Amino acid sequence: MGGLQQTMEIELVDVQAISIHQSPYYEISFRVAGKTELGQMRLNPEAFYADPQPGDRVLVNLLMGNIMGAEKIG
Repeated sequence: MGGLQQTMEIELVDVQAISIHQSPYYEISFRVAGKTELGQMRLNPEAFYADPQPGDRVLVNLLMGNIMGAEKIG
């Protein structure tokens, strides 16, 4: 993942609800469409849609490699 702003399609492989300093976060494992390697990221649920599940196809908007918004597709 590179560039300041970009949009890409990912598939969620694993989703865990976690707490960091008593604030809710998701820890996700994902695969970028067309790639085989897995990526991992922790993100604020406010930047994601409700109740993400493994297998979801997601269009994500990134700024400097961080998810700023996500929309479930398909």
